[in-house]
Amino acid sequence: MMNSHKILSRITLILSVLFLLFTSSATPQEIVHIRKKTVKIDFNDVIPTASHGLQVNDHPALRIAVAAMISPKETYQSYIDLINMVGHFMDQKVIFIQKKTYSEVNDMLKNKELDLAFVCSGPYVSGKEEFGMELLVVPVCHGKKVYHSYFITSTKNGNDSFESLRGKTFAFTDPLSNTGYLVPIYYLAKRGETEKSFFAKTFFTHGHDNSIKAVAEGLADGAAVDSLIYDYLKSVNPEMTAKTMIIEKSPPYGIPPVVTLSSMAPQTKEKLRNIFLSIHENPQGRKILEQLRIERFERGNDKDYDTVRELQNFLKERGL
Repeated sequence: MMNSHKILSRITLILSVLFLLFTSSATPQEIVHIRKKTVKIDFNDVIPTASHGLQVNDHPALRIAVAAMISPKETYQSYIDLINMVGHFMDQKVIFIQKKTYSEVNDMLKNKELDLAFVCSGPYVSGKEEFGMELLVVPVCHGKKVYHSYFITSTKNGNDSFESLRGKTFAFTDPLSNTGYLVPIYYLAKRGETEKSFFAKTFFTHGHDNSIKAVAEGLADGAAVDSLIYDYLKSVNPEMTAKTMIIEKSPPYGIPPVVTLSSMAPQTKEKLRNIFLSIHENPQGRKILEQLRIERFERGNDKDYDTVRELQNFLKERGL
């Protein structure tokens, strides 16, 4: 017969699981398993971080966002470690915020609900024009400060070019994504086509890793994805990309930056910038960057995003 201590422990576990089940607002995809019980955990909103347990003064918390498309599940913890380190050197507590869409992150910056964010090139260009989003730093990956859009397809469906995807199903990532939406729409417009005239069906996955999975699992015949994320997943989780192949590669675009607002106090902005610029010199910081496949951060140049502006203006002029 089970003793009272074991009975109490089981009751406590059951009540904890029931509480999590009925208070969570996560999507079905955000699931973890706890002792064979399925529990939904919401990773898409505010997550206070512990700054690695280091002592910080009682300053206002530093609010940092990473769009879900920038951070696949494989890099989630590394981004938390990175911003915790930034918070430590700023001597501030940190609040990590992750949103599913770029528009949510842009809206929060516009409303001054964030201090800085990791965003895509497209949202940066839009945010700078709309409300004064400003470059803080940019990552250097593979010795470069550029990235590409990869058009991918399955290794099994016989498609070997962008044209071969005509009349097929295509996956986009986000309406503001440069590589995951604007670039393929631009390609179509240059051909005198639209997504409706060219593809039989399209849908948004809200994640470059999700788009790769959609192609690998046959949910989409093709997709446009961020080259940095595709290459990262190919190196750390090759099974994820093994069933896909690249059929076209776009010209280079300015790399997704770390941004803030022009209204941030100059001394705060410069202190943050210097932390990012020197973080690769710290052994722990270098290890975190290696996990993210980032060599270092450098000062950004807004002119590097002119090609994104040209693309956006081309589409706007045509009502796309």
